[in-house]
Amino acid sequence: MHFLHMSWLNFKGQRAAFNFEEFILLDTAYPFLTLVFYCVMAGFAYGTTDVTDWVIGNAFMLCTNTCLFSLGTCFVGERYYGRIRSIIVGKTSKFEIVLQKGFFAAVVSVVTTLVGFALGCLVFGIGLSKVPWGSLLLVLIIAMFAVMGLGMFLSVLGLVSHQIHMISNVMWYVLLIFTGTNFPISQLPESVQIISYLLPMTRSIAAARELVAGAKLSLVRGLLFGEVAVAFTYLVIAAVVIKYAEKIAIKNGTLELF
Repeated sequence: MHFLHMSWLNFKGQRAAFNFEEFILLDTAYPFLTLVFYCVMAGFAYGTTDVTDWVIGNAFMLCTNTCLFSLGTCFVGERYYGRIRSIIVGKTSKFEIVLQKGFFAAVVSVVTTLVGFALGCLVFGIGLSKVPWGSLLLVLIIAMFAVMGLGMFLSVLGLVSHQIHMISNVMWYVLLIFTGTNFPISQLPESVQIISYLLPMTRSIAAARELVAGAKLSLVRGLLFGEVAVAFTYLVIAAVVIKYAEKIAIKNGTLELF
């Protein structure tokens, strides 16, 4: 309950400046217009009116803003507000602090992605009746977990680099290019295709497309297990970096590790 209470207080603090209409427009309208832009551009480039794959891919990209930017800049914000010293030397888990900042924002992102996908289906004439919403929700939650693993890794980079905003923006474009969101991974040079499978969401987007195409959930289990493995890999790397940052901070008596 303490975790949920602190998460809710942090979420309210982030959204306190917005009224309900502004909140809806910021968290739903803007991401949806971004989805429409990429889908229209893809349909024009490929000369097709069936943009189902692009609606799915860009809908999943809607969840990355929270995980990459909210989580990624977590410790940068704590340094700005003067809490970083207490956080580093305190007993509270650093992972818990990051998750507190991202929990309710992640819930909003899941809802935003589902709403964006549903609106995208309506705008581009994709039948909602053929969408397995339960299975799609499961895939989306796993995708969110995987991207949160990457976001937590980026967050701890904020302890060892002052360029975390640039890193987060570059990573967003890396996900946009290499996860198969707007064009098949097979169109990438073979030498860089391996990057796609080291990133979160690549397998989730592929699984969601297969489900919407009529595949059973059992047929995409391998993709989902792979996505979970990627998430845990980034979490382990993040844990190692945090321990390194704590050790250096104690040894050198400084929080500025860059």
